[in-house]
Amino acid sequence: MATKPVTCHVAVCDLCGSTTQDEGFTPHLDTPAEAVQYALDNACDDTSGWTLTPTGVLVCDQTQDTAHEDAHAAAGKRMSACAMTVTFTRD
Repeated sequence: MATKPVTCHVAVCDLCGSTTQDEGFTPHLDTPAEAVQYALDNACDDTSGWTLTPTGVLVCDQTQDTAHEDAHAAAGKRMSACAMTVTFTRD
């Protein structure tokens, strides 16, 4: 079986080291810039998702501690642990 080494990049939260996004999926990209941009671009709106602070700190969408909340606030976001829920019903 043939194999070859492959280098990829994943976004990492500067505060907690988390790399997981999108319900457990960790995207692997070709460059560091692409990994950071993917993390920043994949949010429902401007009040969710990962944040790059004005000082260059990359912060995941964790909402359970003050350090993450403060970092998001410094970038102008107000994070919330609640999310929209869609329920489908059959008629």
